Formats: sequence, structure tokens, C-alpha cells
Amino acid sequence: MRTGMASFARTMGSVLLPLCLAVPAFAGELKSIELSQGALGTRAEIRLDSVGADGFRTLSLHAPERLVVDLPDTSAAANFKLPDRNGIVQSVRTGKPNADTLRIVFDLSAAVAPPKPSLEPADGGSRLVIEWPGAGSASAGSAPAVASVAAASAASVTGAASQAVVQAPEKIAPEKEDVPAAASPLDILNGSPVALQSPEVAVPKETRKEREAREQAEKAEKAQAAQAAADDTARQQAAARALRAGVRPLIIAIDAGHGGKDTGAIGPTGKYEKNVTLAIARELARQIDATPGLKSYLVRDDDYFIPLPQRAQKARAAHADLFVSIHADSAPNHSASGSSVYVLSLKGATSQRARWLADKENAADLVGGGHLQKVDDTLSSVLIDLTQSGHMKASEACANHVLDHLAQIGNSHTGEIEKANFAVLRTSDMPSMLVETAYISNYTEERQLTTPDYQHKVAGAVLKGVQDYFTRDPPPGTLFAMRAQADAGHYGDAGGAP
Repeated sequence: MRTGMASFARTMGSVLLPLCLAVPAFAGELKSIELSQGALGTRAEIRLDSVGADGFRTLSLHAPERLVVDLPDTSAAANFKLPDRNGIVQSVRTGKPNADTLRIVFDLSAAVAPPKPSLEPADGGSRLVIEWPGAGSASAGSAPAVASVAAASAASVTGAASQAVVQAPEKIAPEKEDVPAAASPLDILNGSPVALQSPEVAVPKETRKEREAREQAEKAEKAQAAQAAADDTARQQAAARALRAGVRPLIIAIDAGHGGKDTGAIGPTGKYEKNVTLAIARELARQIDATPGLKSYLVRDDDYFIPLPQRAQKARAAHADLFVSIHADSAPNHSASGSSVYVLSLKGATSQRARWLADKENAADLVGGGHLQKVDDTLSSVLIDLTQSGHMKASEACANHVLDHLAQIGNSHTGEIEKANFAVLRTSDMPSMLVETAYISNYTEERQLTTPDYQHKVAGAVLKGVQDYFTRDPPPGTLFAMRAQADAGHYGDAGGAP
């Protein structure tokens, strides 16, 4: 009996052993393929279960452009559906080159650099991620059809961190068989051999004429860089000589419009004019302080309210040479756009728009809890007229320079400076202007006004206008006057030419 049982066990073992060996070592399953558009381009996610995902193989084919992904020991799920076209992927197909391998073919609309798939853990399994850069990022034929193997990246999923590279079935790419790279879609799905070697691209050699032109361009570029460095050194030396000679800097008073309880205009998305003007004023101050011969004075350096007459008084106490009030325009017509520059007029506004804006800005004191100061008696009016008349032409000249540079970074609203009776300018006794940087009531310009890049550009345009003005009409005893003397060949006693 005991002998019979042993014989039966040996018999059953001989029957069951072949059956066990016939079962594949892995039995992976393809759950889904998803296509989406991301920041880097087209993204494909191949969802797999936790088994059989570690031996994938990819290869690129050209004319037409395709990416092939082979998944050994894998089959598609019963409810699997192919995704619709998206981005650079025109279609997705699947096939079985052999009994144990599932093949996925991505038909592409353009040639791109071969993507580098990555295998990542996912809920209940893993996902193979392929990302193509923007369509057409590589010229046709420039992407070599090289098979990329990513077995090592599966370590986080399968625990086989040191697993060797898995070889694809021989019929995918026999070593010595010369097959054209452009196989038909049907051939690919059926597992026909395809060439993995891409044709070599001949790189044209540089001709002597091209080499000489390149060398001359490089030489000219180095000369320009050396000249720029020399100019920068000269400016620094001039500034140092000016300091030694006791040359005073030109002080630019920067008035950030509104503040505190006075929010100013409010943009379509709720941005306050007072915050925009303060940001631009601070950036303008930074650029001015970095310019030899100039020094900034911020009338308002934080979020608080200052009555309009006190703004000019603070600038005067700082011995400012120029007063610049920064604002962000608004209008009932939200399509209005562009920059504007205004100067004081004691004889009425140049336009109905200028008069309306002056009335609106002058009412800021009422918002802040103060009251408008009126000059009614004849003596006070005469004194203001005498004070302002000497600065009218200077204000207009400087304002024109500023408007010219603002127009270079965007459209100007009117194309010429305008005049009106602005209270913040009326009480100043120095050249002054009011700059409406852009329309905060315009959705696009509101968004621009809150970006550091645009604030930098606006501040730079105002600074360039100020520099142009003082270069043409430099006050005595300043670095700008020294430069003017140097340009004219008169070096005087201020330390020589800058």
C-alpha cells in the first residue's frame, strides 16, 4: 500500500510539473492608458498592476513618427479602452508581437526627441509615464530611433533594485537583419522586425568664410564688452571725483499717490492704486539711488495718508530738485489704456479729461478726512503764480522726456503732455509732474501694474526721462554739470573730465 501511494505521487508529479512550468512567471495586466496636456507638453500614463511592469522596452520609429512600448508578460484588462487623440499623440494602438508580450504603439504628429519613460508607484500597482515636449520641438529625423530600457526604475515598485536589463524578444530587432526603419502600422502590431539603427546625419563643416565671419563677430562682441566695462569704470571714477570735489547730488522727490485711508482707484480684480503707486515709487527710488549724480527722496515710504499740500512741503524740506507724483489712472471706460504725464496749469486744463482727472485727484484730501485748501486772496494767487512761472518750462521739458520713454514700453494715452490745476503740483516750488503710469481700471493693465517686471520698466522709463532732462539742462555744481563741461572740453576745477 505504501509502495502504491509513492508510485501514484510520482505519477501525479510527472503530470503536474509540466503544467506548473507552463504558467508564466509574471501575469501583469494593462488597466488603462490616459493622455493629457501638461506644462511640458503631451503626457501619457500607462496604468499597470504591480506584477509584470518591470521589463518594458521602448523604441522610436520614423516616417511616420511612432513610439513603441513593449510590455512582456502583460495582457490588457477586459474593460480596457484606447484613449482619444491628444496633443502630439494622434492615435494609440495595441497588439501582440508574441504570445507573452503586449505592444502599445503611439502614432505621433511630429518628430520629437525620444522621451525617457519613468515607472512610478500608483494605487494598486504602477504607472509608466511618458512625456513628450511641445509638438515639433525637434526637427524631423533628428530623433534617433534608439531602444531605451528602464528596468532599474522599477525598483521602487518591485523591490528588484539590482535587476538586470530585460532583453526584448528576438523578433523585435534581430541584430544582423537589415530592415527599413519605416515599417507599416500593421507590421508593428504583428511583431515584424524593425530597424533600431537611425541614419547618420551629415553635419556640414564650417567654411573658411564662415569661420572668419564668426571670428570677427566674436572679436566685435569682446570689444563691445570691453568698451562697456571701460564706460562703467569711467562713470564710477566720475562719481568718485564728484564726491571728492563736493559736487551735490540731484534730489528727486518721489510721491506715491494716495495711501492709508485713501485707496485711490480700485481695479477690476480689487487691486488698490495706493499699493501700485508705492511699489513703483520704491522701484524708482532704487534705480535713482543706483545712478551716479542722483539721489531719491520718498515722500511716502509706507501705507499712510499725507494731505496734498504737505507732500510738496516734505519735498521742499528735503531740498528736492524735481517732484514726481506717481499714480495709476482710472476711467469709466474700462478699455482706456496707456500712460499719461501731466504738468500744472494755472489757466485751465488742456482738455476735459485733464480737468476731470485733476478734480478727482484733488479730492483725495476729502477722502483722507481733510479739506481742500483754496487760495482766494489776490496776494496769495500772485505769489503762487510767480513761484510756478519760473518752473513751467522746466516741468514741461522734463515731462516730455518722461512721456517719450514711457511710450517706448507701451502705448501712451494721448501722445503729448497735458496740463491741469493739480493741487499736489500747485503747492510745489520746483519743476514737477504727475505721471499716470497706466489704467488700473483696465483689466490687462491692472494685471501688468502689479508685476515687478512692469514696475521695473515704468520706473526705468521715468528715470531715463529725468536723466535726459538734466543732461540737457544740468544745474550748476552737479555731476551732470561736470559731464556737460567735459563734453564741451572745459574741465574746470571739479576734478577733470568724468
